[in-house]
Amino acid sequence: MKHDKRNLFPIFIFLIFLVSFQNCSGQVSAGDTFLFGLSEQFDKLFGKEAATAASCTSDITITTKTIYLEEDGDVTATFNASNDSGLNLSAGQWGYISFETCIYPNTPFSGSIDIPVSLTSNYGSRIYSVKSYPGAESALPTKLSFTGSGVSERQCFKFTASHDSLRNAVVNPLIVALGTMTQKDGNGKETSGTYSGKDVCDISVSLDDADAPGVRVSNISRVMEEPSPSASATDGNFQVKLRTAPTANVTIPINDIYDSVNANNREGSANPKTLTFTPTNFSTPQLVIVTSIDDLEIDGVKVYTVEVGKTTSSDLEYNGIKPRNVVVYNRDQSVPGYAYMRFDSSTGSTGTSGGTVTQFATDENNRFGSKYSNFQLKLRTKPTNNVTLAFSSNCGNKCNILTPTLTFTPTNWNDYQSFQVEGKSDSANSGNVDYTISFVASSLDSTYNTTVTEPTFAVRSCDNDGTHLLQPCNFSGSPLGTASGRLSAVEGATTKIWMISQTNPGSDATIALTSTDTTEGTVPATVTVNSSNYNFMENNGANQILLTHVDDNEVDNAINWDVTTSLSTGSISYNPIDIYAVTTDNEAYFYVSKSGSTKEGSSSGADTATIDVCLGAQNTEEIKISVACAIYAAGTAAYGECGTLSTDTLTFPPSSRVNDEDAGDANCKNSSKRQTVTILGDEDTFSDGPQEFVVNLTKNANIDGVYSSGAATLPNQTITNRDNEPLGKRIYVSVVNTPGEMTAQGVFAADQTCNNNRPSGVTGGSFKALIVSNSAGSPSEVNNRIPNGINWVLTAGYHYYRCNTSGYANCSDEYSSLFVADGSAGFDPTNLPREFSTVGDQYWTGMTNTLVPATQVSTPVCTGDGLTYLHNCHGFTYQNCPSNPTSYLYGQSWTMTSANSITSQEAVCTGSKKLICVEQ
Repeated sequence: MKHDKRNLFPIFIFLIFLVSFQNCSGQVSAGDTFLFGLSEQFDKLFGKEAATAASCTSDITITTKTIYLEEDGDVTATFNASNDSGLNLSAGQWGYISFETCIYPNTPFSGSIDIPVSLTSNYGSRIYSVKSYPGAESALPTKLSFTGSGVSERQCFKFTASHDSLRNAVVNPLIVALGTMTQKDGNGKETSGTYSGKDVCDISVSLDDADAPGVRVSNISRVMEEPSPSASATDGNFQVKLRTAPTANVTIPINDIYDSVNANNREGSANPKTLTFTPTNFSTPQLVIVTSIDDLEIDGVKVYTVEVGKTTSSDLEYNGIKPRNVVVYNRDQSVPGYAYMRFDSSTGSTGTSGGTVTQFATDENNRFGSKYSNFQLKLRTKPTNNVTLAFSSNCGNKCNILTPTLTFTPTNWNDYQSFQVEGKSDSANSGNVDYTISFVASSLDSTYNTTVTEPTFAVRSCDNDGTHLLQPCNFSGSPLGTASGRLSAVEGATTKIWMISQTNPGSDATIALTSTDTTEGTVPATVTVNSSNYNFMENNGANQILLTHVDDNEVDNAINWDVTTSLSTGSISYNPIDIYAVTTDNEAYFYVSKSGSTKEGSSSGADTATIDVCLGAQNTEEIKISVACAIYAAGTAAYGECGTLSTDTLTFPPSSRVNDEDAGDANCKNSSKRQTVTILGDEDTFSDGPQEFVVNLTKNANIDGVYSSGAATLPNQTITNRDNEPLGKRIYVSVVNTPGEMTAQGVFAADQTCNNNRPSGVTGGSFKALIVSNSAGSPSEVNNRIPNGINWVLTAGYHYYRCNTSGYANCSDEYSSLFVADGSAGFDPTNLPREFSTVGDQYWTGMTNTLVPATQVSTPVCTGDGLTYLHNCHGFTYQNCPSNPTSYLYGQSWTMTSANSITSQEAVCTGSKKLICVEQ
């Protein structure tokens, strides 16, 4: 059989994993490693200790130098310079159906470079090798030529494996030898430039036999992220299973500290550490979970290898097998900035945008010292150089900074260091004010020197110097307790402020307290300052003033009230300033409670929704609420989802206020004074999944003294209407034409064409081509795609909708389906409500317009090839006979002859046609 893609039978599954080297001596770098590949030395890959013999230049990038194919993989990988991995990956987990690696000079140059290419293959037609880029696929050349454009001129090779269903002897890898470079000037004369005379690294491609004892290792399930508030994927997994049943148990160790990148598990950990397979469970995949760890360093995407170790077993065929390892990508989520710990041991952190930290206090006669103003700092990420913080303040004469600088090194960056500031007298009666402590970071580490905005620390300065013998005091971040900054809390809550003194009073000094509105707030009758608390602000101390904001069960919005202080008695005679407060309302004019959801076509019970409305204030007049479905324009998702309402008006007679125990959104539905509306969902004829609609609640005009207020409004309610049609799937026509020969992958290549050539706006999901693999296969065979077979692309009972560029986000042609798949997962192409695409378009399908796999009477014999050809372009892998290129194969196609009907006809396989793509 010739080494030609026409001699490859249609393939179903392939597997490949990759190892990347900085040079042929085995040095590895993250930039030369790609997702789901293998980052390690070549000798380690195969369990050998000998170093690679020859060295090669690092001036030429080869995106993947060592490739490992398996006969039964399920992933396709194409090179992509724009993502983390350098690869575009198709769906699947057990390896690659095809793999592309690219070659290019690292830096621009003048003239040209030639690289000799030669191929040594021990696999024959089991691996198909082509030059894939630029241009159409072609045979591997004898040399690669580059001009002075550097990376923009990359050239790529693609390797694809086939499953021959035979147990083959173990052979050496396929080697693409890239020889010594020749560099020439613009006139074609050899020069001694940067690249001249340097040896380019070879490419090695190995193939694992799917029909021999072996270990299958899946790819890691995803790129992971270090734990952080914004992280969405902090763990991943891979699976391991055996290919064939062993005669004894097989043990496989898992080593997650295999390389230095993950020393001491600084990037992640894998569990379990050992897998055991028995003759019974050998084919059941066992899961290894890899969990990301935050190393607190700004280090980008870190790549490390989890080693899947050699097997041990008394079954000699399964003893000593070295499975492939798994490369893990851990994306950095570390946020540079500062972590702090306040004097009260509460902690927090700031990010790159800085921020303000509160809850500190000093006093102007410095009786607190630094008790309530000290804090500790450390860096959130490891710096590359020392970071020095220089502190300053805008406090004027009200404070002294006791810690002018702090320095963090790459060694102690994660250790807290203390900062202290104390109060100072300014001899002025200026009242309590806040000031800030700030610092400037200086470092050769550009992140902390320029990128990170330093936080500030707000400190409350309590004015107990001058004539202020007694002074109310609390922490920054709280209102001052003045007429313009009242202590605020909702009804039922409390606030705190403390009374401190200018000096130690020696014995008790007692101040009488009075609330100006006890219906809104109450305070203790007295507060006492003495020698044990005059310079403390602790909970439950005798100098603490606890303000209780009264719940009055009335809708009265926010009400101001004051705490009046009297002349103190005892050791100090002084009348402190009054304290100002405000109580905010916790009642509402209306309480609204929603329950349930609707379902299309239902009329009662669990498929209805209810809205309960209660009054939170006492009404003296009748109150009416209008209820109506919101109006939506045709073509919007919620159009036609709201059905019927049990009433269009809710009426509340006078004195309908709910009891205290029934108040609140959650309990309104329990009150006997509630009014209720029941909602039914509307019915449509298309599959659109659950859709939300809104029920508007509008207060009617009234003359009630409370509810006539414009503030008395109700929130509209959103209801979910559940679908009762079968699930919907999308259909579109590929935006490119493809010949009947779709490479050795056949219909699987058609699937790739579908997913890679979508109309604009079609995102997400996985699509397969509406096409049969051949007309002779059994519906139960895994390799065949036959109507109503196990690989058929339509599902009985599902609605299928045409996707186009009309702007409908759900591709539903204004919610009218193309067809509903019948019980045999088929439809009638001669009777459609609209065309698949433009009238006159043709599509490769391999079947008649009755969905019967087609046969071609004109299929050539191709005498001399010694092969038996399948119908439909030999399963869409051939366009003519290898021995006679003028003898064409034929396949079945469809033509959109009208807006409602499709015809079926034979077509020459060299012709290019579109594909009908179906969501899975």
